[in-house]
This record gives sequence, C-alpha cells and structure tokens, in this order.
Amino acid sequence: PADVLNQVMDTVIRLTGAERGYIVLKNRDSGALEIPVARGLDREQIGKGEFTVSSTVVNEVVSGGEPVLTDNASRDERYQGYQSIAGLQLRSILAVPLKVRGDIIGAVYCDNRIMAGVFKQHELNLLTAFAHQAAVAIENARLFDELKARLAAVTEARDMMDNIFASITSGVITLNREN
Repeated sequence: PADVLNQVMDTVIRLTGAERGYIVLKNRDSGALEIPVARGLDREQIGKGEFTVSSTVVNEVVSGGEPVLTDNASRDERYQGYQSIAGLQLRSILAVPLKVRGDIIGAVYCDNRIMAGVFKQHELNLLTAFAHQAAVAIENARLFDELKARLAAVTEARDMMDNIFASITSGVITLNREN
C-alpha cells in the first residue's frame, strides 16, 4: 500500500495547499495509530523524529468520525490547554476521517504552522470527498497485500507437499520377514 499512500498524500497536499500532511492509520491488530506517510509542501518525506502532528485533533477525528477545521488552533477555544497544539504552535489544521463501509481506518491530517486561515470550508469539502475515495483505495491495497501474503504461504505449503510426495517415490521400501 506504500504507493497508494504516497499518491494519496501528494494529492492531499496539492488539494489543500497544506504546509505538511500526514496519513494516520489504525493498526488492525492493536488499534494503535500509526503514521505511515508524512509529507511537507516540497513533497519530501518528513523524518520520523520530526512528526509534530496534533494527537488531540487526530484522536478526536478517529474516535468521533467527524472532520476538524480550525483556522487558528492556538486561539481556538476547543483546544485551549492542549499541549500538542500550544507546544507545537499550530495555526491552521484540517483533518478528516478515512472511512470504509462505516469503519474508521484512520485520518488525513494537514496543518500549517506559519499562517492562520489557510483552510476554509472549500478545502474541507474537497478533502472530505477525496478521503472517501482514498480510504477505499487504502483498504483495497491492504487487502491485496494480505491476499499476496496468504497466496505465498499456500504456495510454500504446496511446494513442500510436492517435495514430500516426490521423495516418497524414490524412498526406501522396508519390509518385514513375512514380506
């Protein structure tokens, strides 16, 4: 799914004009949130040590399933007192859930640390519509990877059984005294 995730992130940055964008996905087994893709405006991958996403906003979007748009997060009453917003000096934030058949598989998060008012209702509408399509593509890529892994395991088991059956014909036959 890496190719799909990179294409989604490139499109998100282009659609919104965000300084930075992140895709946050729920781990299927643990439910923990992971960030497989993080990009800057210059399309460069942001290093893992540089992730400065607002966990407050991401958790709100993933748990509530509703998008968040704030044009100046540091002054937004909803986020007063939250370390991840105040400490990171975030201004504009736009985050929308990634939903597939009613299940939230993650979120797309965009921000701008420099300018307030970067995101408006237009960007929210665009990103929401795009996120629905992106979520299906991401889920399909995940399912395809799982299918490839299962196929590889079945092929390995089949090859082992073929080797066992082939070696039986060239094996040693043992007989007891009565034949």
